[in-house]
Amino acid sequence: MALKIRLRQQGCNNRQTYRVVVADVRCKRDGKYVEKLGWYLPHLKENNCSIDAERMTYWLEKGAQMSDQVRALATEIVPDVIRKYQEQKEKVRAHRVEKRREKKKSA
Repeated sequence: MALKIRLRQQGCNNRQTYRVVVADVRCKRDGKYVEKLGWYLPHLKENNCSIDAERMTYWLEKGAQMSDQVRALATEIVPDVIRKYQEQKEKVRAHRVEKRREKKKSA
């Protein structure tokens, strides 16, 4: 099952609110989700977002991908989680490059 950390739309037409959730990629935007990680209230100027950094780290380690909107929010709210995520991606990328080089040398 492919998981994505994304925004789930709620609220009435002129007063949208969003939840930051972990959901299956195949589910609808407002459909079922696995876990709620936080919320986002775009109509407020300050204190308009909250994200549980510990749970976000957990799901990123499990392989969940972030949507662009959630990545932008998380960069402001929990930058250390994003920094760890980027470092982990770089390690994996470097490891893959090293494997390819070893494979070419042996061939």
